[in-house]
Amino acid sequence: ERLRQTDAGFSETLLKLIDQSGRKDSEIYTRANLSRQHFSKIRNNPLYRPTKPTALALAIALELDLGQTRDLIGRAGYALTGSSKFDVIVMYFLEAGCYDLGIINEALYEYDQSLLGM
Repeated sequence: ERLRQTDAGFSETLLKLIDQSGRKDSEIYTRANLSRQHFSKIRNNPLYRPTKPTALALAIALELDLGQTRDLIGRAGYALTGSSKFDVIVMYFLEAGCYDLGIINEALYEYDQSLLGM
């Protein structure tokens, strides 16, 4: 019974958020620094599970707030915590309303963390 009542997965939720944003897919995957081919995999596979940096890059490209970001990446099985430098840096920029992937990646690079959208 519970299996029939599962929530939407990452891909389905992402595509709904893109539609709600009024932006084109190409604008979102370009802003997330993803290739068209990579985005096509996400679009065409409802069970696709991106890496955490990819999921976060898409959330940033959509300019989601911290709560929306947690929901989206949670659907891929990820969380943001205060015990990870990577997470703390990303949360800082989300809370500040800074959605510039270049600036966020500079900060991540400075602290020797994985980059977003690579």
